[in-house]
Amino acid sequence: MDMTRIRDRMVEHHVTRRGIRDPSVTEAMRTVPREKFVPPGFEEFAYEDAPLSIGEGQTISQPFIVALMLEKAKLDAGDTVLEVGTGSGYASALLSRIARHVYSIERHEILALEAKERFEKLGYRNIDVRVGDGSRGWAEAAPFDAIIVSASAPEVPSALREQLGLGGRLIIPVGRGDGQRLKRLTRTGATAFEEEDLGGVLFVPLIGEDAWTASHPMYTATAPSLPGTVAPEPSSPQDVQGGGIGKIDALPTLPEGVLDHSEFQQRFWAVQRFSWIVFTFLLLTCLLGLLGRGGPFSRQTLILPEGSVDFPVISRWNAPEDMTVTFTPSSEDRIFTIDPAFLQTFSIQGVDPPQKATFAHAGRIGYVFPADPAGPTQIVFRLQTQLPGPLRATIGMGGETRTQSTFIFP
Repeated sequence: MDMTRIRDRMVEHHVTRRGIRDPSVTEAMRTVPREKFVPPGFEEFAYEDAPLSIGEGQTISQPFIVALMLEKAKLDAGDTVLEVGTGSGYASALLSRIARHVYSIERHEILALEAKERFEKLGYRNIDVRVGDGSRGWAEAAPFDAIIVSASAPEVPSALREQLGLGGRLIIPVGRGDGQRLKRLTRTGATAFEEEDLGGVLFVPLIGEDAWTASHPMYTATAPSLPGTVAPEPSSPQDVQGGGIGKIDALPTLPEGVLDHSEFQQRFWAVQRFSWIVFTFLLLTCLLGLLGRGGPFSRQTLILPEGSVDFPVISRWNAPEDMTVTFTPSSEDRIFTIDPAFLQTFSIQGVDPPQKATFAHAGRIGYVFPADPAGPTQIVFRLQTQLPGPLRATIGMGGETRTQSTFIFP
């Protein structure tokens, strides 16, 4: 299986189309093999925009939320970064392709050891992993240019604030339940921080001395199920920690990711969904031959008192077409008229059977056909499309007219 193409498709569909524009983040996601960070047998699901279980009640987070947090951290190539919650190691691996050095803390020893083994196999030498309380940070390696926390705290841990360097950015979910907000704190002075609200999110709680405890109500409270999100596999309370977006015991679902977005993103996704619906409809109709020349959607029958006109409403540029006019029985010659603008788009190559005469009538071109009282008469106009684009044409039989729209594809 060609994972490179699948990886590129993930970045295109689940990351850049949803507003992630930082080239260092998208390039890292195109480079790091996400399939190496999921359990054996789950490789084919690695590039879905959904979390996957990695054991110990933890998950590898969905690609979009990882990309969002990395972009909001405003990372530079020379940065030293702290990640709270190593999990599978995927986010640390991405960080290592962007920043100079990554320090990652994981509460579960087995996950930390597995992540270190992956880093060694992949040759990622600029990542240090330790087992510990993520809420206390990594004081020996401080100060950090950026800190990224993958679990929600009741408030920003003071230790993480203190370990930010001047100008450093801290990305952390704060709050409980569906009231969580993704925060970005930027250190602007010795005791001064600038705080920004990046939107609503839903993460598992950060367990630690300076965060939630396993006995805290948030740790066992039922989180609401949100539409359009994906839940990981069930796990036990003692296994839940900020090493990714995991599962709280007894919860039927635990969605992850962003709950609200900017107005621009909402409109962008609405347009994108509509475009996909239109594209899918056109594709299906074309596959079924409905929009092709002669298909049921490509023509329109106009009914008039003296007969009917089978009119091409969808055509292809520089292609032949037919327009069939059916007259009711009559003892008098029949008159058919066409708007001259029609002839700029459809030129008449011939008429079967031929008309008796042509003339100008009420600004339209008139064709006179012989009378036939014995029965209906069909006249076929052989046309050639000339110009691509939309057109409205006025057609008449006797004293009655109809206006019809047509479109010629380039």
